[in-house]
Amino acid sequence: MFRYVILLTISGIVGSIIARRKGRSPIWWFILCALFPLLIVVIAVLPPMVSKGYTKKCPHCAEIIKEDAIVCKHCGRELPIEMIKVSSYKD
Repeated sequence: MFRYVILLTISGIVGSIIARRKGRSPIWWFILCALFPLLIVVIAVLPPMVSKGYTKKCPHCAEIIKEDAIVCKHCGRELPIEMIKVSSYKD
């Protein structure tokens, strides 16, 4: 019984980590993966979501990339200047 609870907890943690990396709610996916461990496969296959302030779509290949990216990791093309986030420095 104790091993089963440990297994369910670990599957919930793994599911929430994958969900967070894909921009989805880690709390909901922790609960779902803890109840149904096979849902880890589902969250692993789902495409990442665009999250405001963290990711954006590449204009060339339409894949999700990080907002601070200068070169797309999928197609290898440089992003236009207007798409590159420039951090402002305070003097």
